[in-house]
Amino acid sequence: MQSSALVTGAASGIGQAVVEQFLDDGSTDHVAALDIDPTIHDTFDEAVSTSVVDVSDHKEVHEVVDQIEQTHDITAVVNNAAISRYYWLGDLTFEEWQEVINVNLTGQYNVAHAVGPKMYERGDGAIVNVSSTAGQRGSASAGVHYSASKAGVLGLTKGLAKQLAPSVRVNSVVPGLIDTPLATDSELWSDEELAAFVERLPAGRLGDPDEVARVIHFLCGEGSAYMTGSVVNVDGGSALV
Repeated sequence: MQSSALVTGAASGIGQAVVEQFLDDGSTDHVAALDIDPTIHDTFDEAVSTSVVDVSDHKEVHEVVDQIEQTHDITAVVNNAAISRYYWLGDLTFEEWQEVINVNLTGQYNVAHAVGPKMYERGDGAIVNVSSTAGQRGSASAGVHYSASKAGVLGLTKGLAKQLAPSVRVNSVVPGLIDTPLATDSELWSDEELAAFVERLPAGRLGDPDEVARVIHFLCGEGSAYMTGSVVNVDGGSALV
């Protein structure tokens, strides 16, 4: 059976760049791009199968995975879908907390639950979960719910790496501030705050989605065959600030 890579949050930013990496190198026969945004259908040409999917919907995720697996073995998964909206703790409703956790953390569990056992039974596969520096150090700009969800991704990654070993490698990439709509168009940062943060960065600039995508793509391939349970920062040195 032919192989497939599955990428969530693929309509823009890092997810879109990851899909393009798989297309460029041809390491899989097929690429499945998922996003809740209907523009996913206009993002890629016929070389990519696109689906409008809410990753927080457990049943929906299983249905689309089962559909892909009818014709392709999913050998690589990139859990990238995420949302972020700032709320002061006192204004953070339970519903808002739950929505961010459901998409950012439960969404990754849903995909892993649907694909991981299949990979394990076949004895082959790689999963890359996208976290955030907010999950390592907390984030004043994104809120406690976002920080908690992205910290959970790190725990999920390590738990999956142990449970699915040795058949499936599971790693996490931790982007810093990347030039994506989630960072630059979400109103989480003012222009002044963004400029001040970039000035302190050792890299001296925002990251490009393709720079994160190349690391993710590496973790899906044979070059990272001895890596599992790893947390790889792609943050321009923000951990040093």
